[in-house]
Amino acid sequence: MLSHTDSTYLCQLTAAQIQEILVLNGVSIQQYQPQLHQWLTIAQLPDLGQLTLRLEPEKAAEIDRRLHDREIVEFTAMTTVMNINICDRYVFIPLLVQARCTEDIYSQQLPPTSELWGRICLLGNLNSIWTAQDLSWVQALGQQLLTAINMLVEVSMTTSSIPITSSPLADLAELIEKISTLESRCQQKDDFINNIAHDLRAPLMNIKMAMRMLKTSLNNDPIVAEILVGHSAEKYLAILEQECDREVDLIDKTLELQRLELSSDKVELEVVDIATWLPTTIEPFIHRAHKHRQKLTVAPAQWLPTIMTNRSCLTKIAIELLNNACKYTDLDGQILVEIEANPQADWMAIVFKNQAEISAQHLPHIFEQFYRIPGSDRSQQGGSGLGLSLVQKLVAQLHGEIQLASTGGWTEFAVKLPVELRS
Repeated sequence: MLSHTDSTYLCQLTAAQIQEILVLNGVSIQQYQPQLHQWLTIAQLPDLGQLTLRLEPEKAAEIDRRLHDREIVEFTAMTTVMNINICDRYVFIPLLVQARCTEDIYSQQLPPTSELWGRICLLGNLNSIWTAQDLSWVQALGQQLLTAINMLVEVSMTTSSIPITSSPLADLAELIEKISTLESRCQQKDDFINNIAHDLRAPLMNIKMAMRMLKTSLNNDPIVAEILVGHSAEKYLAILEQECDREVDLIDKTLELQRLELSSDKVELEVVDIATWLPTTIEPFIHRAHKHRQKLTVAPAQWLPTIMTNRSCLTKIAIELLNNACKYTDLDGQILVEIEANPQADWMAIVFKNQAEISAQHLPHIFEQFYRIPGSDRSQQGGSGLGLSLVQKLVAQLHGEIQLASTGGWTEFAVKLPVELRS
């Protein structure tokens, strides 16, 4: 069994942390053997004993040369696992150690140089994306690993006692322990949120279902149904349903806000054709506006882009802003949705306008959680006071920005999004 001060154990522990945090298909730490011009695998996760990386000799030599030049190398290649060929994406990150100082013929000490000790190999699929910060973090962790290994070598070669508590080995172990603790706490928070979601929503959904069954049973009885017409009991049931819906909405938005604040995961991007997405998202609100004697108009740009974004987040943003526009627009009022985009711009904007003005004193607080404009009729308009806070965070998740203006009897929310993929 490997001890906590064994270099192989440290390499395995480091590889495990890298794989878990970056969610990789695999990771390995290899040491370079200059005499043999080969790589010795020190740690590998998962155990890919039958994995063979198929590289042409010229490609392998190019990778080695670039690693010696301190470059991070990214490429795709074919691997063979259990006689099955798989195309994967690789990143090789060089691990450098400082060479011993030498002296020239005049006994003047030359500046220290770095040598290639080994490499960390990250294995992902063709859709894997690693940011510069991810790779920088892996390289920094690898350098701490080398420092700890070098300290182990020095300890084994000398009889002097080096306190573990002040060594780089202890620093690395402490760092890994802190990472494990943080991950454990994040998982506990996720479990807590999921449990709360279930414990709060389940009773409300049962109440909602019971009210529906009660209404159905009462309406199916002609005598009772006739008695209920205009009766206060019918009004009380409607209030119960409205308040139940409001509480469910409050819980859902509170939990989603918590997830956005606690989660470090990036949203998955996908191709979204705005010309296709827009009509299906807005159509339900066109019928709603017509029912409430409001006029909802859509004014798309002449050119609509296809962008990389998250469809679910984008739809939630539009639904919340359209819902607000319908709630706060009077009868016979107008609601306007505009798309601002052109092929030369790096940004597009989805603008939601409605005929209602917000006083200047309230504008700075609109995106605050639970903020409601004083004097508004909550019983009529409903809502949780969390919708716009959620919208702001969702827009940030999409690397966009939201702007608010209210003047001349109109309120305008402009959602600006980057255009990364052009049609």
